Amino acid sequence: MKNLFSTKFIFFFLAFLSILNFKLYSQISGGGYSGSYLFKETGSRAISFAGAYTAVSNDPNTIFYNPAGFSSCAPTPMIFFSYSLLEFNRSFANIAFAQSFENFGIGASISTFKSGNIIGRNRYGYPIGNFTDYFFNISFGASYSTNFANFGFVAKYLNNTLQGSGISANGFSLDFGSKFNVLDLFNFGIAIQNIGGFLKYNTREEKSTIPFVIRTGIATEFPLSQPKTITFINEIGMVDSLVQPPPEYILVSFDVNYIQFQKYPNFILALEIVPYEIISLRGGLAIAGNKDGKFSFLPLTLWGAGISIKPNIADFYNLFSIDFSFGNDLIADKKLFYTIGIGIQF
Repeated sequence: MKNLFSTKFIFFFLAFLSILNFKLYSQISGGGYSGSYLFKETGSRAISFAGAYTAVSNDPNTIFYNPAGFSSCAPTPMIFFSYSLLEFNRSFANIAFAQSFENFGIGASISTFKSGNIIGRNRYGYPIGNFTDYFFNISFGASYSTNFANFGFVAKYLNNTLQGSGISANGFSLDFGSKFNVLDLFNFGIAIQNIGGFLKYNTREEKSTIPFVIRTGIATEFPLSQPKTITFINEIGMVDSLVQPPPEYILVSFDVNYIQFQKYPNFILALEIVPYEIISLRGGLAIAGNKDGKFSFLPLTLWGAGISIKPNIADFYNLFSIDFSFGNDLIADKKLFYTIGIGIQF
């Protein structure tokens, strides 16, 4: 195991350096961000990773990062729910489902974002009412796996309503992604999100374009224990067994994420440490990237941390987890938001 650990570390480090030297150039071409809530980190585990999730993607949160990951999910239904409480009475919630079937995987999600009350004013500055900005999207996706790679897509229906004003919009976008197993040493993932994305408001003729996102990353695990064999009673009442990967491990993930109209990409490093089977410690940080239109090291614009508890419930051999995470919220006074999540694998 020691030799395997050393080999994986060397290969992962070389891949890390190759991605670190990969540069994306783009000039700001104007315009604000329509559908900006789509760029918020989503899912309690991924928030803890600060979004360095492109090559991990092995649970329902993959629908928000890399649809190729559906084929890497469990062959039984998995449902993850998370709720983020933000300052100024804002909230962000989602529920996601995923399941694999041999070479195929499917997933679906519903996400909502709600702002606090907004006081509307006319051009003379007089109040005209209280409004609430409300977003939601419904996503469906699927993936297909080969011996060395997974490929997937997600289609998203988008809606934005300024409640109390009569202003609303509908839209659509597509995500495509792939994930490669490199010699059983690490995963490499790449995804393009919001392809053709737009919102069409009922108050204007033209459509508002949603910026695309390019995500690329690598991830690997270093086992801290041996694989685990679990014995259980199956659906027809017979004794069955299941071999699971080592329950204690260290996961290292590194992502380069670029949002259209930003001049520089963000370079994000994340760790997940599972010293005991029932607990996971996570953290992620942008080690370099865009800050106010300039390239900066440790910009502190993107980071997250969290903990996951997996109770050892008798006769419930699959996943049940309770997650708590927090990340940075740049517009909040305390610069923090908190998320609680629940994951169930039937």
